[in-house]
Amino acid sequence: MEDNKKKPIQKIITLSNLTKEKLIIPPYQRPYKWKEKHVVRLLDDIFEFVILNKKVYRIGNIILHHDAVGKNNIVDGQQRLTTISLLLKQLDESFSGLLLNEEYSHRISKENIVNNFRVINKWLYSKFGNDSDNKKENFRKQIIEKCEFVLFTVFKEDEAFQLFDSQNARGKDLEPYDLLKAFHLREMLFDSEEDRERCIERWEKSIDDDNTLKRILGNHLFRIRKWSKNQKEYDFTKNEIAEFKGISLYKSQQYPHESALRMLDGFVENAQNDKFLKNLHIAQSYPFSITMPIINGKRFFEYVDFYIQQKENMLNIEKNRNFVKFYKIYCSGEERLGEKKEERYDGYKRSGDKKVRNLYENILLTFIDKFGYIEDFENYYKAFYKASYIIRCKNGHIRKETILNDSTLNIIRKINNATLPSDLKSYQYKLYQEVNKSVNGIEIIQNFIKNGK
Repeated sequence: MEDNKKKPIQKIITLSNLTKEKLIIPPYQRPYKWKEKHVVRLLDDIFEFVILNKKVYRIGNIILHHDAVGKNNIVDGQQRLTTISLLLKQLDESFSGLLLNEEYSHRISKENIVNNFRVINKWLYSKFGNDSDNKKENFRKQIIEKCEFVLFTVFKEDEAFQLFDSQNARGKDLEPYDLLKAFHLREMLFDSEEDRERCIERWEKSIDDDNTLKRILGNHLFRIRKWSKNQKEYDFTKNEIAEFKGISLYKSQQYPHESALRMLDGFVENAQNDKFLKNLHIAQSYPFSITMPIINGKRFFEYVDFYIQQKENMLNIEKNRNFVKFYKIYCSGEERLGEKKEERYDGYKRSGDKKVRNLYENILLTFIDKFGYIEDFENYYKAFYKASYIIRCKNGHIRKETILNDSTLNIIRKINNATLPSDLKSYQYKLYQEVNKSVNGIEIIQNFIKNGK
């Protein structure tokens, strides 16, 4: 029977038997990111179950994709298996099984492997001391026989990732962006290894850079896409990753609406490989829009990168001096108009104020994405500020439901449907009267909404 017609296999496998398998870390896997706390927790659990209580310890699930050439690609379980590999190496210098022959190219992986190898050595010393060869050997024998995994072997890649998604939708370890990364990397079937590595590097860097990736996906792109469709969703979870899945270019076209996207993708791809067009800087990047259908694979990674840059540009004082100065005074509390209390925005750190600020930023990102920094942009960002921050003035407590049920949310849908900026000009003339005198620290907001300054 051909591999792609085989049914998935599930079995319990001991660590001893697993070490006899040849395992591969495929290029779409995330780096090895376990820190000391994760390693020590696993080691303590193994020690408690196997040594102290003399019980079998089930470490967790492993999902393998057995491909057409006979390789066992790890779809899920890499973090645990790498740690176990380091542990067995510490216990037996001659050990070279599991993942010890794999090449870890990512900087994050290399750093964590070095650090965790030391952590394991330190942990072993704390348990067995210096004169401990016999104790360590006994520990090694015990764990390879009494530690076990639930092993899923799947012969079709799609099934492997469906199982991966369903397993981790119930778990706590993986974030939505981990699932998206795996999905879109496997969509890059016909892209070069260099392109795949470049996408991984940028993705991980955006995670490392103060969780920029998590914020742009969860706080901005997800909410804007949902709100533009009048869907009142707020939190980006594993159950919502379908929002960022779309058209697979390597598959045959299914629907007419894909034609324009496929043609545009082809044009940009050709332009990027054309020296003449490249020198003229024509069509060297895909013309994304926030609410467009997602193109799976490389374009998705470019889409996320593009809006990370858009958010940074919006708040870059060198590129947007007047707006950034306004934002710092009225939104982030970073600059002060004066020393008087009524001239200071003191509440910007409160959770409710952060929710309002996020709504305001999302309105602006949607507007800029649609119309750019037009000549009278100032009139629009001030009008949208009033529409957003009146929520702060009207409510003593602001929850996510407060945002989702407020009519201001409709601005994003109206921007998405607008043809010209002037279609939104009515917000510049809207008057607001309702305020809540009991909310502290918002005098500067109230004054601006009433008086425009």
